[in-house]
Amino acid sequence: MRKTVMVIFLMITLPLSYMHSQVKAEELSDVRDHWAKNQISTLVNKNVISGFENGTFQPNAPVTRGQFIAFLVRGLRLPPGETGFKDVTRGSSLYDEMAAGKRAGLIVGTKEGYSKANAPVTRADVAVMIDRALQLRGDYTELDQLDFDDQGTIPAYALQSIQRTVKYGIVLGTKENKINHKSTATRAESAVFVYRMLEVLNELEGLPTSPPPSNNGEPGASKNISSSEVAIPIGDGNQVKIRMNTSGVPLHYKKSDEFTHIHSKDFNYYYDMGYKQNPLGFLRVTLRKLDNGDTFIFSRFIHNGDNTYSASIILPFEQASSYSLKRIDSYGQVKREHDDTIGIDPTSHPIGLLSVKSGQETAHQVMMSKNYTSIQREKPYANGQKSVVREFLDEFEGYKIYSSSSAVSMQLDMKVTGKAISESWALLSNEPLFQDSYYMDYWFQRSVDEYHTINKWLTADGVYTKLPWSIEPGYKLGFGRNLGYMQGGIYLRAYNGSSERYFYDLVMNSIADLDVFTNGAIRSGDVPVFKTEYTSTWLKNAYGTTAPYIDTRHNENTALFLKNAGETFQIPQLAKANQKYADFLVDQKAIGNVIKITSSSHLIADYYAPGSKTTHVSLNHALGEMRFLIETYLQTNDAKYLKTAKEIKAAVEHLYPRWIRDDGDLWYQVNGNLVFNGRDYEWLTLVDLLASQELFEDIGMVSSSIFDSMIRSKTEYLIHTNQYIKSSILEMLSEQGYTDLVEKYKNNVTSSSNILEEPKELVGEHDIYEVDGAVDTLEELSK
Repeated sequence: MRKTVMVIFLMITLPLSYMHSQVKAEELSDVRDHWAKNQISTLVNKNVISGFENGTFQPNAPVTRGQFIAFLVRGLRLPPGETGFKDVTRGSSLYDEMAAGKRAGLIVGTKEGYSKANAPVTRADVAVMIDRALQLRGDYTELDQLDFDDQGTIPAYALQSIQRTVKYGIVLGTKENKINHKSTATRAESAVFVYRMLEVLNELEGLPTSPPPSNNGEPGASKNISSSEVAIPIGDGNQVKIRMNTSGVPLHYKKSDEFTHIHSKDFNYYYDMGYKQNPLGFLRVTLRKLDNGDTFIFSRFIHNGDNTYSASIILPFEQASSYSLKRIDSYGQVKREHDDTIGIDPTSHPIGLLSVKSGQETAHQVMMSKNYTSIQREKPYANGQKSVVREFLDEFEGYKIYSSSSAVSMQLDMKVTGKAISESWALLSNEPLFQDSYYMDYWFQRSVDEYHTINKWLTADGVYTKLPWSIEPGYKLGFGRNLGYMQGGIYLRAYNGSSERYFYDLVMNSIADLDVFTNGAIRSGDVPVFKTEYTSTWLKNAYGTTAPYIDTRHNENTALFLKNAGETFQIPQLAKANQKYADFLVDQKAIGNVIKITSSSHLIADYYAPGSKTTHVSLNHALGEMRFLIETYLQTNDAKYLKTAKEIKAAVEHLYPRWIRDDGDLWYQVNGNLVFNGRDYEWLTLVDLLASQELFEDIGMVSSSIFDSMIRSKTEYLIHTNQYIKSSILEMLSEQGYTDLVEKYKNNVTSSSNILEEPKELVGEHDIYEVDGAVDTLEELSK
């Protein structure tokens, strides 16, 4: 019974010292009429086996043990390892291949620790190595009853391997009915053996075609694998080019690998920037291909030198007659205001949407981003952990659109800043990203108004957003991977209300980001409790809490996003995405990470890290946890979740009326000494209270009269202070019987008419509290 084994692999190319070149198969002069042409051509184009710089393949040349291991490693895309072979030391041209082969068990070596990498590989050795590869993938154990004239001389160590590889049609006999186990395998035979093995394993089609870099992006333009421009096929006739505009800074192909997510797959291509012997830095291009055919293109330069260079991302489109560009800034200019917690956010939003037409039809659309440069900063701790942030340097906008009667080309420019990271992205689709211009207008307007939270600095590792000044290491322009913004709840709700392709793409990108953040846990269905990777000095000074730590509201929002996405798109791996966090909440009482209110009620601390003190409890955190547990109870019918939810509810009610400030507003938090601190959010907690009452009604629980009193007090405070209340909140108030307060607000507040209202069909009450839950930690750190 064969098994399919899911593994993350690393593709490794044959070293330059072998004088091989990534020449396309159709350029190889000596295989055009060869009996193994098809197999050789396929593996050359997939970079499993290389041609030579003189344009030949040399199919009859002998192959060494090390070379054959290299073919297998690249064909199987095996992860790297550490070689202990005495004859393959670090720095050797075959070090990477032999290390990966040894780790996978494809080559064992002698008792003395030698691999004999440079010895000719016999057909018997080939059978043994391929047999080990088969067993690495599954149970390929069937044996063939051999009938070769020379089978009596097959050595014992290779007998069963030959029987298996013959059984599966990989290593076959000659016309003379011999297995020729003593003969040295040729390059052509090796190509055929590896090809057949990949066919048996059903892995041949999964191999990406990694193109060689070329000086001008045209196939075959250069036989040199170091060049100023590289071209990578995306599929459907599209390709992306990355070009160094600064002369004397070539790009040298290094390796590629793949990472499968839910409904998407990353194809990563790595290049040395500058000459391989002494690179100035590195380039990673990630093609995140979604299951609907759209592709995110992420480019990241890490420049270790001092000078600043120029580079470009280029998308050429053939058979294109015209184009148009819808710029986001045509919907208004970003209004930056100083915030006491985060200061001023200098970033903005993408450039806009490029539409390329063929005749009257839209053939391609590209969402074009700006270029972001930053420096990674880290603060290590004595426990071996660290806090990670980015110091923002610049948001750069540079692009050109070239058009002729038959072609259009888009160019996004990048600043490759010295001692820094430079990142840009684009989203390519062969279908309209927005079918309805109403939703595009809505989203572009929202991208301007909410520039600090959505739709801008995307990377293959996650979205980066502005962090508060209280981070460590401390930078006023500190950015980080805030889990509240990495989760794509806002995009999911927009998709559910509109079914627009762009929102679907952003949802799947968010799921992939979280998968990268958790090293593949999302894809496997083992959704974890997420940890924040940067330290707040406020938490550190008050409680000794350093990164990584658990933020309860961020986990609530992230788990809900994954669960809701799983329900929307019927993703089985996400069906129980909320239960791991719900179990965490239930367990907090047992580990003591709570503030005990009565003998039968408690509140769960907002943050948790082993070894730190118990932190405070924010009212909105407590209400969010309570609802989360009730929702999980409804899903599982497990009474432990409802029990903990009721204990939290009782604790909140027991502390009333102390939650009410003298002016009628709510206190933000309570600490372990039952001292209340901080002013509540404008309307976040109000929505939490209203949503809680709705949920009580849904499960047949009596609504809370205390929650009613808190809702009324908070709303009257907002009216009295003439603060804006969103229409969706007013609707919730009306539905729960607070019509007198709604009328009072409408009669007293008239200054909010210029504020953009969200289309009702795109949002609901959950949009309000989940989106602002991301802001929760940012503002809380200054309270």
